[in-house]
Amino acid sequence: MRQWRWLVAAIALSLYAMLGCATHRESKPIRFADCAPETREPTPDVAQLRISEPAFELCSTPDADLGISPMAIDLSKMSPEDFFSLRLEDAIQMALANSRIMRDLGGTVLRTPNAVNTVNDPAAVFTDPRFGEEAALSEFDANLSASAFFENNDRRLNNRFFGNQGIFQQDLHNYGNALTKRSATGAQFIARKSSVYDSNNQLSNAIGASSWEEIVESEIRQPLMQGAGTRFNRIAGPGAKPGQINGVLVARVRTDISLAEFSRAVRDLVADVENAYWDLFYAYRDLEAKIDARDIALLTARKLESQTATQGVADAAQAKEQYYRFESEVIDAIHGRVLDGTRTNNGSSGGSFRSVGGLRLSERRLRLIIGFPITDGKILRPSDEPAQSPIAYDWYFSSSEALSAREEIRRQRWVVKQRELELIANRNFLKPQLDVVGRYRFRGFGKDLINYSGQSNAIENLLDGEYQEWQAGIEYAMPIGFRKAHAAVRFSQLTLHREADILREQERTVLFGLSNAMNEMQRAYDTMQLQEKRLEEILRQLQSLQAKWESGQDPALDVLLETHRRLLDARVRYHQSRIEYALAIRNVHFEKGTLLDYCKVSLSESLSDPKAYEDAAIRDENRGKPW
Repeated sequence: MRQWRWLVAAIALSLYAMLGCATHRESKPIRFADCAPETREPTPDVAQLRISEPAFELCSTPDADLGISPMAIDLSKMSPEDFFSLRLEDAIQMALANSRIMRDLGGTVLRTPNAVNTVNDPAAVFTDPRFGEEAALSEFDANLSASAFFENNDRRLNNRFFGNQGIFQQDLHNYGNALTKRSATGAQFIARKSSVYDSNNQLSNAIGASSWEEIVESEIRQPLMQGAGTRFNRIAGPGAKPGQINGVLVARVRTDISLAEFSRAVRDLVADVENAYWDLFYAYRDLEAKIDARDIALLTARKLESQTATQGVADAAQAKEQYYRFESEVIDAIHGRVLDGTRTNNGSSGGSFRSVGGLRLSERRLRLIIGFPITDGKILRPSDEPAQSPIAYDWYFSSSEALSAREEIRRQRWVVKQRELELIANRNFLKPQLDVVGRYRFRGFGKDLINYSGQSNAIENLLDGEYQEWQAGIEYAMPIGFRKAHAAVRFSQLTLHREADILREQERTVLFGLSNAMNEMQRAYDTMQLQEKRLEEILRQLQSLQAKWESGQDPALDVLLETHRRLLDARVRYHQSRIEYALAIRNVHFEKGTLLDYCKVSLSESLSDPKAYEDAAIRDENRGKPW
């Protein structure tokens, strides 16, 4: 009965464990209400359906002064001390110094934060415990293992020669240590030591009830076909399988890919800084032009209001309407409207000029991209002027430079290199596994492990080398048909062709973008020259009309007001052409892959271990030498 009770209790405990994490409370799914009223289920309580928001502690706040509102800044009352002059080079330097996140002007950090590049990305790829370089190198590290097992055996045997009349009792201890190491050739070296203590009641024991046995052995296993050679092991790594390649070389290529992506992110950041800088520069010039046009319209309206004739009243109303129009444009030029401004991949790779038309908005965009506080009581003001001198680039040199230095091309070439390495490694799995195994062993036996009384013990017997054993052999294994290996090779070939096709198409696209950028630079320069001449002629016309008015000859009002409008349009268009030419020069360097050099920005990796450089120098010196 006691045994049955134990059995029932064990079964009940097993059933309880099988319940797992099942809840004891009945759970009913919440369904959408059907259209038919007669089939609609009772509507759940709204409070039960509401998503509960956990209370997060505010760990960090933006570095902006939260006490200053953007509306607290009045541009009309600001003195020169309230403006902060900023050069383009300083803006780029500040952006790089303040950006642990590669910011952009498209709001990527809010929409898709996982797609944002950071300064930690290359290091994270390098230290990835699954696919990083350190993880790949760790496969060649020596592994130390130790074990200790204790057994107590108590058996009844159907043989009177075992134990004491068929009753065998034993106290058994097993102690073991092993050191395992993989080499770059694929060989596995093992050094083991084990100690066995055996105390039993066997009547035929020669030296008493207890004894010690010491075993020291070394083993080597060297692949001859599959898994053999430094080339395969550095590409695939020890223990690789078809399609699962993660050697040191592949891991390093992944790091190089991440470095190319990081370089591309820095390039885009620098491009966006320049976009925001010239947007703000244009916003100042646009505001100045519209303020001047507004003031001219106001003076014209006041002069016409002084006339008492009926025609004078009508002319004054027409001039005042133009004044109100210009005043509204001044307000827009001060505050701006939230539109899609200049940023990378907006019309062109580096970004085409699309002014958002507002000083305050452009100033905040520049603050955002360079890492400044969004509001701090001051107003940023660009101090650099856009380039106006003609520049010419050699097409053949620029195109070859673009195909070698462009960040997207460099990244894709590393991807192609990774696929080539994977194909080389997967072809190795088409070979059968043929390993040579060798083992040598020393044994020691005695009543005691260590005996200081001068009697023989297991350690002394081991050191005497009285008992030695060896083993040598060959082990062969082969999957019939190599189906998985053939699939891995075919997959590597297809992915390699795919990445190579992508590389060729990227090269065509880069040349297309470079040709567009160089053509745009020429167009922008010619337009800038013509807009400057146009502005000069309109100024001459306006001076002539003003002189005629001051001499008492009233010019046609429509002609005068139209000249004011054309003057504003010419000034705005002239400054637009200047920014377009500056960005066109920048975009040529963007397409060539030399933007960072053009902006005096350099990227560098941290130094590796000095021993690695010594080994690399020795290998490079011995490369190509006969054995």
